[in-house]
Amino acid sequence: MAIRTHYKEADIRRLLEAGMNNTQIARQLRITRETAAQVREELGYPLAPRSVPPTPQDKFTAATVEVDGGHMVWTGERTQDCSPVLSHSGTKLSVRPIAYEIQHGRKPAGRVKAACVYAWCVAPEHQADAVDRDRTRTQPRQLDAAAALLGAN
Repeated sequence: MAIRTHYKEADIRRLLEAGMNNTQIARQLRITRETAAQVREELGYPLAPRSVPPTPQDKFTAATVEVDGGHMVWTGERTQDCSPVLSHSGTKLSVRPIAYEIQHGRKPAGRVKAACVYAWCVAPEHQADAVDRDRTRTQPRQLDAAAALLGAN
């Protein structure tokens, strides 16, 4: 006859088979992590891999929906003034800078705004920071000056 290691062994075994780690098991069954770890070891289950918390980019992807024209809408949390935000490590982060960094691989300079005609769009490729907006404003003037120098008025 097998000796039970803990009175909640059957429940612990079920959660181990579901892939839960010791902390998750402890919370669900209201036992200590040490108890969960001890039963895990006695039953011969390997340590559960540590779960990696989602990054802001992961959370951005999970809370956006692509719509016609390559635009994206935010389905997640918003501030009182309806700005899209997400919670990460106890802090509220604005979504647009995250979208900008996804597209450009760098932090934005200044405020990030949608560069397309849809103010609510959060598609990474549609975001522009202060440098991008300044470049967009100065580029036509530079082209006009070059055309004037070449005599192509």
